Amino acid sequence: MKPLAKSSVSKQLWSAAALLLLSAVLVGCPKQSTGTTSGDNCIDEFADGSPKAPVSTVVLCRAEYISVYDPARKVPLLVAEKLQPAEFDGSVSRADNFQQDPDLAESQSAGLNDYRKSGYARGHMAPAADFTSTDEAMNQSFYLSNMVPQDSGMNSGIWASLESATRSCAKQLGSVYVMTGPIFEGKPKTIGSDQVAVPSSIYKIVVHGNAARAFLMPNRKLPPARSNFTRYEVTVNEVQRATGLTFFPGGNVNLQAHASFCGGSYGS
Repeated sequence: MKPLAKSSVSKQLWSAAALLLLSAVLVGCPKQSTGTTSGDNCIDEFADGSPKAPVSTVVLCRAEYISVYDPARKVPLLVAEKLQPAEFDGSVSRADNFQQDPDLAESQSAGLNDYRKSGYARGHMAPAADFTSTDEAMNQSFYLSNMVPQDSGMNSGIWASLESATRSCAKQLGSVYVMTGPIFEGKPKTIGSDQVAVPSSIYKIVVHGNAARAFLMPNRKLPPARSNFTRYEVTVNEVQRATGLTFFPGGNVNLQAHASFCGGSYGS
C-alpha cells in the first residue's frame, strides 16, 4: 500500500479534530433550527412529531416541557408538555424564582427588568402548577424562555382557569399533550430595553389520541369563563394559520374538528 502524503495525513487529522470539537460544542448547547424544531431528549413532549416554525428558533429541552424559542422576539413560539397527573399531584411549592434561561445568550433573552412597570405579567406558557413533582421542574418553569408578556387580569383570571381545566382533563384521561404560545398581528408592541414582543392573543391546544381542542384568547382582561371556555374554542387549523406554525407534521391529529373530550372540564 502506498503511504499517504504528509499533506493528506494533515488534512485527515485536522478534519478529525474539527469533528470532535463540533461534537463537543453540540452536546452542551441548545439546538438551533431554521424552520424545523427538534428536541431529541424530550421529543416525547410532542404529540405528533417536532413542530415546524417559519423562523429561526432555539429549542430548549427541560425536565417536563420543551420551549421552541424565538430569540428575535425574546419569547417562545410554543411550549409543549405531555401533561400527566404525576407531574402536578406532587408536594413541591410554587417557587416564584423568575430568571433568565441559562442556555440562552444575553442577547437572545428577555430580562427581569423588561417586565417591571411594563403593565404586563410574566405569563407562563407551561404553568408552574403543572410541575409540583420535583424542585427541578418547578424552578425550570420560571425561566423567562417559558414566558410571554400577558395582561395581568387575563393571567390571574380566565387563563388560570383554563390551565386548571386542562389539569382536570389530564387527570380524567390519564394524560394529554398540550401546546401553548403567543400570536402576533402585524408589528407587535414591545416592552423593555430588550424589546420583548407582546402577543395580541394566546393559544392553548390540548390533544388526546388524534383529537384536539384549541382555545384562542385575546391578550387582555376577559370576563370569567364560569367553567365554559367554548366561546374561545377554534380549530387547530385556525391557530396554525395565525401563527405560521405546523404543530403536527406527522399528520395524525385532526386539524379541522372541534373535539368533544373533557366536556366537564371545558364546558361542553
